[in-house]
Amino acid sequence: MVGLLLTAVLALAPLPGLPALPDGTEVRVVSPDLRIVYLLGRVERGALRLGARPIRPPENASVRLIVKVGRDLHVYEGRVLAGEVFLILDDGIVSLRETFARVYHLRNIQTLELWKERREGEPHTP
Repeated sequence: MVGLLLTAVLALAPLPGLPALPDGTEVRVVSPDLRIVYLLGRVERGALRLGARPIRPPENASVRLIVKVGRDLHVYEGRVLAGEVFLILDDGIVSLRETFARVYHLRNIQTLELWKERREGEPHTP
């Protein structure tokens, strides 16, 4: 319970070094070795648009969030817990979905829920 409260509080802060997500910002959730791209999206008019069908990462897997804003790359370490990506920051952990929705006010965040709803092998239905 304390962990969920901490996550909720920390989710209301922007990611370090990333003050804004302007149009054209590219977002990727990848494996630590960069070989598997679990999610590829781009910010367009305040919404996260998928560039490819997302792949559900394994439970408890380590992942990296790569955010490309112009020529700047921002990389954050994370872990998949209960089908959701949590980023590991110096101050604690934050939910990627909650941060994108509540701090950056991105629409279409339900695309990040696909991992929770789908099981491996099930067809994707938007």
